[in-house]
Amino acid sequence: MLYLVTLIMRASFYVTIAVISSSAYMSGALVGWGVAVVLAIYPIAELSSVSFFGSYSDKIGRKPIFVASLFMTGLAAFLFGIATFEFLAYLLAVLFGLGAASQVTSTLSMIADASSETNRARLMGYYDLSTLAGLAGGFGLGIILLEFGWQANTLLYIAAAACMISGILAILLIKETRIVSEKEEVSMTALLKEVASDRRIQKMLPVYVPIISLYGLMISQVKHILEEYFSLTATDMLILFAMLGVSLFLGIITMGHLSDYVMKRRPFIVVGLIGFGALAYLLVANAEDFAAIWNVWPLLPTLGFIAGSFAPAAMAYLTDISTEEARGSTMGVYSIFFGSGMIIGPIAGQIAYDLSFANYGTGLIGLAILVAAFIAVACIGTYFLEEAAPVIVEEE
Repeated sequence: MLYLVTLIMRASFYVTIAVISSSAYMSGALVGWGVAVVLAIYPIAELSSVSFFGSYSDKIGRKPIFVASLFMTGLAAFLFGIATFEFLAYLLAVLFGLGAASQVTSTLSMIADASSETNRARLMGYYDLSTLAGLAGGFGLGIILLEFGWQANTLLYIAAAACMISGILAILLIKETRIVSEKEEVSMTALLKEVASDRRIQKMLPVYVPIISLYGLMISQVKHILEEYFSLTATDMLILFAMLGVSLFLGIITMGHLSDYVMKRRPFIVVGLIGFGALAYLLVANAEDFAAIWNVWPLLPTLGFIAGSFAPAAMAYLTDISTEEARGSTMGVYSIFFGSGMIIGPIAGQIAYDLSFANYGTGLIGLAILVAAFIAVACIGTYFLEEAAPVIVEEE
């Protein structure tokens, strides 16, 4: 049930992102730097509140925080639908950030609470499947329905209603996974000190942040790239999103099970990085001549399948190094990674696009170089990452 509700919430979130990134929303008022600003504000709000939500989920339980996240996200989507000027969209991005912080810390903690050493990667993989399905389904559906002529505000209202319904489902059908404790609230400063003092987390930074920056770059630029450079029809886009979505789905399931079976995280993180990076580079670098990629189309789902190995192993790694008493706060560390990347990616992407467009007449060259740089940093970072999967000792 948690997976289903998360899927609905994430789909609502990314339908909203797809719509406000489009020229159909506010007559294109947010296209370009406006989208980058929105995608920078919401992770800043997430970073500012993640300590509170993470430590509070340790104190009062996961479910209240999770339910609140659903209603906050639904309210933000609805208000985006009735917003009439650009500055209001920036304010609503703050509400989006609060919803993201409370959702990430509570749901990751619930999955971690329910997992054991032998099924951690697959359970985290299934969770990430629901997140990615919401991303691909919501973002892709938003783009495709806009292409088919749906009104931007109508899509936002539907997204808001879906998220509110998921909140009601969570209240009725999802059980608490954490026993209420009297753990003291952890401040943002204390959480950052914990991050800074743990060598394993320090070594995760150059791996996670560039990849999430790449994720943020793609989210902020893909709608613009599709509108300006790709010559795909709405049907072609549907085929592309479906093909990548199915391959990612299969890759996450398969690789999550394999990671648990061999009790290794690092090799799957490395393989996933290579697959995800190669896929992102191919899509960006060949946007103006996408027919060349269509001619070798099996390469796209193959790389999508390989990319699926990153998420379950990476999330299981973070759970491996967490403690039961402070799991919510530790999952807040993930939000710090995520928020940092979502600030860096959209802003760096827009700067690279503008500089490339000014010098070469196309922004794709700058984006391709930036994608390659993110991939290189992340791959180098994996060399220093230590294995953290627990060793299972069988009794005689």
